[in-house]
Amino acid sequence: MCDVEKLSEVAMEMISYAGMAKSCYLEALSQAKKGDFDGCAARLQDGDKNFIEAHHAHFDVLHQEVETREPQISLLMTHAEDQLMGAEMMKTLIVEIIDLYKEKKNG
Repeated sequence: MCDVEKLSEVAMEMISYAGMAKSCYLEALSQAKKGDFDGCAARLQDGDKNFIEAHHAHFDVLHQEVETREPQISLLMTHAEDQLMGAEMMKTLIVEIIDLYKEKKNG
């Protein structure tokens, strides 16, 4: 497999895992809204597992770039990195909202 094909494959892997992470985080928020904080925690954990997989794929590309000293830039990889950052930001905000639901319930 050539470098461009490998880079595209990794980018698609990142996009897929980041998308699954975002879906899990949104499901966690939905569970929190219903007051199911155990289900919420499980979905956050599932989201984190997917996020970690996306992060590992990204790290592998970065590591390859350092070893070869050749930039691994493509529009698809830029999109993949954007999806990864979006998942991270989404989790940060959703965790804060979940905390508000918990306070409301215990309040």
